[in-house]
Amino acid sequence: MKPHFTLAPIFADHMMFQAGKPVYLFGSCLKRREIRIRINGMTFRFKTADVTFCFELPAMPYIKDPFDFEVVCQAQKQTIHNCLVGDVFIVSGQANMGFPLQATYETKVKETPNIRFFQVPALPYTNAHMEFPQFYNNKSAWDTCNFESAMKFSAIGYLVAQILQKDQNSPIGIISCCLDDSSVLSWAGIMELCQTPETQKHLSTYRIDYSKYPNLDAYSEAFNSQLPKWHSFKAEMEANIQSGMTAEKGYYTAKKNHPDIELPMGPKHHNRPAGAFETMTSTIVPFSVRGVMFYQGEADCANNALYEEAFIAMIKSWRRGFKDIGLPFVFVQIAGYSYPGLSETASAIIREAQANCINFNNNIYMATAADLGEENHICPRDKTIIAKRLADTILEKIYKSGKNSMAPALFSYQITENHLIIYTEFNNLNLVSHSKRNLGFKATIDELTFQNIETDRIELSGNQIIIKDIKKIKEIRYNFTNFPYLDIYSTNDLPLLPFRIKIES
Repeated sequence: MKPHFTLAPIFADHMMFQAGKPVYLFGSCLKRREIRIRINGMTFRFKTADVTFCFELPAMPYIKDPFDFEVVCQAQKQTIHNCLVGDVFIVSGQANMGFPLQATYETKVKETPNIRFFQVPALPYTNAHMEFPQFYNNKSAWDTCNFESAMKFSAIGYLVAQILQKDQNSPIGIISCCLDDSSVLSWAGIMELCQTPETQKHLSTYRIDYSKYPNLDAYSEAFNSQLPKWHSFKAEMEANIQSGMTAEKGYYTAKKNHPDIELPMGPKHHNRPAGAFETMTSTIVPFSVRGVMFYQGEADCANNALYEEAFIAMIKSWRRGFKDIGLPFVFVQIAGYSYPGLSETASAIIREAQANCINFNNNIYMATAADLGEENHICPRDKTIIAKRLADTILEKIYKSGKNSMAPALFSYQITENHLIIYTEFNNLNLVSHSKRNLGFKATIDELTFQNIETDRIELSGNQIIIKDIKKIKEIRYNFTNFPYLDIYSTNDLPLLPFRIKIES
């Protein structure tokens, strides 16, 4: 017999609810069934109308002592044990956010019962785990923070949780929703992707690519034959780099052994428009959360021109799904990497687009990893610094504790007496040069070749930058490249974000 109801997987033992926000309880069910919910000393009754349900319960205060709640329908009863109420954050994006603690330099774990972890299964399409169990699994569960659970969990998620729990002295839950090599377009909903010109064009391209196959079976046959080869290529490339090859050599060596490797675009591709949103994000909406941490962008360097539109569409999609129009987003500006096969500014344009998305009035904030990369490794092993920057930003912008947590960035500029005065924002502290030579500035007079600007022409004054003698200069760039060597920092050691200024003649 079919069960009267089935709760969504996120409702499980050791779970954490978000304090101070409505509790949404959701899952599948039979029609016209009365469901009783007993939680926090209260009983609620609802009647199902369709084959899915989503019931809204009142917000709960912070609860540090574990409790149980139960859901009952006729003879069926399900009890969820060892629950807490605290602040729940989602960590999402691609490999750098999902990068497990056991792969970092961190070897010690602080067991913290008031920190809970939940892993959304990393599935590129529905039932991928059934077709390819060697690559994917569909297991999900809440875990308390101990050595075993932390080591296999997102390193950034673990590190941020420890900082927040210590600072706030309240329960912290982290939901990991990450998919390797995923595009920002896959994390946005179709509704929002249809609303902007550039993302509409991308949807049209997707439809054209998929239309090459007469039906779903023909597409699936082509995809299924390529997927094992794709995983083999990725494993060989990573092994090459781990053996000491540069990223470029490791990539091209593996490519030589897999010359025709390409996953056909369509309903099984991990980067299809709205793919991750429909397959992964949708399994946890509209669970109430305090905020989202997002680290992604490396997979979009070849499509950097539409990143800004797609990223804003993604945020709108998640806010719609989670029923929270002001849901805070704290995202990471991607780290440096060589990006073999792409132009020398491919990822710099992504970083520029990411910085353009910062919007304090719309609860969108950024922590940068631009100075934390490794030229030959797209996933740096040390996650402690970027986790600290994320946590500091969350504490300042969400908890209203602290200041100057964000890196200084270009705000505006003024030309006076053949000098360029650059004004910065987000961080009011003075700027200093690590090298004491103000390195990283380049200029062009022909818009083709860029030359280093001499040290004696650059002056740091408080949180402003003065560049002298800019006659004939068409554009000035500061570390606008794939793997930047950042030199200018605020006095609390946050790097000046890379930028470019095109000077009107």
